[in-house]
Formats: sequence, structure tokens, C-alpha cells
Amino acid sequence: MPQNLESARNRQTRRDETIRKRFQSELMKKSSSRGASREMPSAIPHHLRVPGTVGALRPTQALTVREAMTVIEAAQLMAAKRADCVLVVDSHEHLAGIFTAKDLAFRVVAENQDARNTLVRDIMTRNPFCVTIDTPATEALTTMVKRHFRHLPVCNDEGDVVGLLDITRCMYEALEKMERAYNSSRKLYEAVEGVEREWSAVQPAAMMQFVEALRDKMSCPNLASVLNESTRPVEIGVRSNVREAAQLMKTYGTTAVLTTEGGQIAGIFTSKDVVLRVIAAGLNPDNCSLVRVMTPHPDVAPSDMTLLGALRKMHDGRYLNLPVMDNGEVLGMVDVLKLTYHTLEQVRPLTATDPTVRY
Repeated sequence: MPQNLESARNRQTRRDETIRKRFQSELMKKSSSRGASREMPSAIPHHLRVPGTVGALRPTQALTVREAMTVIEAAQLMAAKRADCVLVVDSHEHLAGIFTAKDLAFRVVAENQDARNTLVRDIMTRNPFCVTIDTPATEALTTMVKRHFRHLPVCNDEGDVVGLLDITRCMYEALEKMERAYNSSRKLYEAVEGVEREWSAVQPAAMMQFVEALRDKMSCPNLASVLNESTRPVEIGVRSNVREAAQLMKTYGTTAVLTTEGGQIAGIFTSKDVVLRVIAAGLNPDNCSLVRVMTPHPDVAPSDMTLLGALRKMHDGRYLNLPVMDNGEVLGMVDVLKLTYHTLEQVRPLTATDPTVRY
């Protein structure tokens, strides 16, 4: 990345850290005040981490808030804790709802609600889908991907919150296993290539088609294979305001838009940015232009990058959306859910015959 572009990214990162530290300090001062949040114990006892279950996925610590907390307080808490989701509990500590960065963008900013006077209970998703620690891991992950959930509460039989599944964390921990699955097939892949070279001159077409199909199944697909109408990026000018961007996100059902200037990609703006850089920071969505709060010059990936390579890139860069570009042309934008879904679909046939890989 050119030095001036890297400098712009670094400045935005420093501003983010300043916002977080401010709210971390304020959170400590008022931790005992009304509506204070608390974090549930994060450790799942080892005897409950049964292979193949949600317990084995090691659910993270769940950040919980009361229903009467205001939206801006929730946003500030999420900013302080580097979270894009809080679980809402009632007076009996039972799960009542879930409130995410997407809810903030779609239901507050896009609908012109005042974050200072709107309560979490008026915006949250009530009675969210949840799982228990003994729910099959594949069932939980499939539910998250197919229903487009980035977060899934984990509760006990009484409805008490015991943890939270984050699709990104689950996916990143599975990366190593996915890569091992493909690596374990590499020798077979090389053998197939050898067979093809030896047989190509003497074997009938039907046999060669079988060999080609087998090789395709062992090849990790690239980003071009997942690009379609649903991955077409939503674009908006850098001088547009946050309210307009949030409304565009809601219209197209996306949590990220690409910002443009002079016909070129200038940055990316996401629902997480709405939380940290706008609402938590106390900015007015109507008077805040995207150029102030976007991530400038986002990382991109070529269409021939493998899905595993793209997931690794997103993991290392700590982002959830990745523009796909070839020769300066934007071909699409993929998110962690789409890549996770397609990767799991590709890996499943390999893991079925490899007992060392479990999810």
C-alpha cells in the first residue's frame, strides 16, 4: 500500500482507539450506575466441551444489558468493549433480545430515530433464536449462515445466558482445520495429476472426465466462483451523509457500502462504523459526511484468490467485508457469511473421509 494511503488508514485507526479509550474510562466510572452492563463468565467447563457440540466451539463472553438502557449508551458500551452485539436480559436475567450494529444502522439511523432518547427494548430483536451447549456444532453454524446471523446466543435450559457464538470467531478457528483438510488431499491431488499425465494418451474420454471431476473436488474454489448478483456492491459518494448511507444499507440489506469519488473507490463504510465512529462518538448522522468516518482505501482481493486465502486475509485485517477487484474494476463485495458458507460446503466432502478434521 502506498505510504500516503497507509497514513490515512493509520489516522483513522488512531481516532478509533481514542474513542474506545474514552468510553472505556467512562464505563469504569459508572459501572455501578443504572443500566450498567455485565459480562457473563466466559469459560465453558472442559467436561461440557464435547466434540461436535456448541460447547466445543468455546462460546465467548456475552455482553449483556438491561432493556431500559438507551441506544447511545449501548453504542458506547459496544465501542468500549470492541463489540458489535449485546444481549438484552430482563429483570430475571433471562434472555429477552439481541441488539446489533446492524439494528443500529437499520432501525435507528436509517429510520431517523434519536439514539439518545430511544431505548434498547424498542429496537432489539425480541426472543432471538438461541442454542444450548449440547446443540450439534454443525447445526448451530448452519443456522447462523443460512439465517444470516453473525451472532447466536447460547443459553441453558432455564433461559439464562451462558455465552455467545460469533460466526467470525468460529470461522477463524475452523480455518486451520479447513486448511488441514485441503492439505491432507494434496498428495491425492498430485497423484491424480500423475494419473492424468500417464493416462491421457490411452484412456477413454469418460475416464478422463472422472479424473477431472475428482481434481475439481479437491481444489479450493476462488472468489470468482461466488460472485453473482447478490455480491454486487452498493456504492455511494463520499460527500453523502451517514443517514443516507444507513438508508441505502437497509434498502439493499447490506452492512457495508463502498464510497466513491470521481468514479473511483475511496473507502468502505460499515454498520460497525455507525456504532463506533458516529453514534458512540455523538455525531449527527445528518451532518456527518462519509469521508469523515469511512475506512479509506480498503484492502481488496483479486477474483482468483481462493476462498481460504480471502478468509485468512479478512482474519488478519480484522474486517468482515472484502471488495473483489481485477485491473481496477470492482467485480463485487463478499462478506464473512458468504465465504464461510461456501467454504464449509467445499470442505464437507473432504472432512467426511478425514477423521482428524472435526467441527
